[in-house]
Amino acid sequence: MIYFGIPLRSKAASKDWKNVERVFNRTLYSVYRQTDPDFRIIVACHDMPILDREYDDRVEFLISDTPVPGDRKEMMLDKGWKESMIVKRIREKGGGYTMLVDSDDLISNSIASYVKENPDENGFLSPYGYAYNDGSDYVKKLTALHRICGSCSIVNYSVEDLPDNMPENLWDDSPKDVWIIRKSHRVIPDYLEKHGRRLVRMPFPTTIYVRNTGDNHSMQNGGDLNWKRKVELAVRPRIKISGGIADQFGVY
Repeated sequence: MIYFGIPLRSKAASKDWKNVERVFNRTLYSVYRQTDPDFRIIVACHDMPILDREYDDRVEFLISDTPVPGDRKEMMLDKGWKESMIVKRIREKGGGYTMLVDSDDLISNSIASYVKENPDENGFLSPYGYAYNDGSDYVKKLTALHRICGSCSIVNYSVEDLPDNMPENLWDDSPKDVWIIRKSHRVIPDYLEKHGRRLVRMPFPTTIYVRNTGDNHSMQNGGDLNWKRKVELAVRPRIKISGGIADQFGVY
């Protein structure tokens, strides 16, 4: 079993809620298209989005009643709170392989199948991924994507690895100091390796990192890429989104 957790921003904190719904629907469709049916998707949100497709009971929505965040710092705390909602629910279900997915990213439809075929690993990490500017017709390859994208790690969490309660309030960010899954996506692979739980590189890219949707958390404070990443992205050749990539990641 693999769980995909998606925290979704609130309507009140969005610049364009209709666009947030559009992008989220693309992400949900991408995650749901797994070739192996043994998966669950858990979404944490303030507002139930209008879905453009029907889904079965493998998709579950958790509704947050916390205050609506006002600035970028509060938005990140809100995202962390919703991640805590998700992982608490995964603990209730007995734990297992877990992949947190940002609500605008796209993922490979082969992840659930590969995880099921390799049940004894600590977890997995994408060897590389793609960056995609929303609305374009191409992607560019990026290495070590987990350093900038939160949708790249798949970790086998036991019940003991996951919190059994929520923080005292929305502004309490202390769980990131206690629980592995709440740590920054940038440090989780290194942290796990230091503690003897090295993540195995997947034999295929797992993730398309979607940028410039208008409501990206990481781009609301001056951008998501340092100069080295900008150079890497500039020199990489364009890869058309068609055929294999579109089929694998559910681009539409």
